[in-house]
Amino acid sequence: MQHYDDRFKDAPWYEKSSKETVLLVGAGGIGGNALYCLAKTIPATYYVIDHDIVSAANVGCQFFNRNQVGQYKVGALQTTLRDQSNAVINPLTRRYSSETTNITIVAVDNMATRKQVFEAWKRVEGREILIEGRLRANYYEIYVVTPGKEEEYEKTLFDDSEVDEGPCTFKQTAYFGMLIGARITQVLVNYLTNKYSADPVCVVPFKITEMGEPFLIEVV
Repeated sequence: MQHYDDRFKDAPWYEKSSKETVLLVGAGGIGGNALYCLAKTIPATYYVIDHDIVSAANVGCQFFNRNQVGQYKVGALQTTLRDQSNAVINPLTRRYSSETTNITIVAVDNMATRKQVFEAWKRVEGREILIEGRLRANYYEIYVVTPGKEEEYEKTLFDDSEVDEGPCTFKQTAYFGMLIGARITQVLVNYLTNKYSADPVCVVPFKITEMGEPFLIEVV
């Protein structure tokens, strides 16, 4: 196998991360950008679940092009990324059911599915990390759940009826999608660095918030 990642292949997590299995739930504004960064960085096996089809509205703000309109999002992402990394991407074109892995990334736009994925992950013996993203046009939140943080994370969950949708023509931007996708990748890289290093020194925060107005980044 050719190594397309020679510039960072000596990172402590690189070789061992090829044995990791990552579940990514959602392939839209958060998941598509996250998968691009993840596949370019961590040569793991990814299972990506999403039943949505690429629409014209997705082209301007998500990781798709005009020729992919009408295709399943997960299939379009697999095609786009197939020749760009050593990662293995397995597309699952259906709604989320109860699948989970030790490493799970939640990139959906509703609370019901967030709760469903979390409850499945919480039942896994040997669970490691769940990373969950929430995105608006110029704002994002990332929650990072590791064993012992479950109760703290549960406090952030609420009903979909409580969500302020905001104007439908200003829900997403490409640049904040890329920001949250890159930050999710950074969190997982930090986690894997600590996992595979003799001296774990990387920060794995519980929550990251970034907003465009005012320009602010908060890490908890």
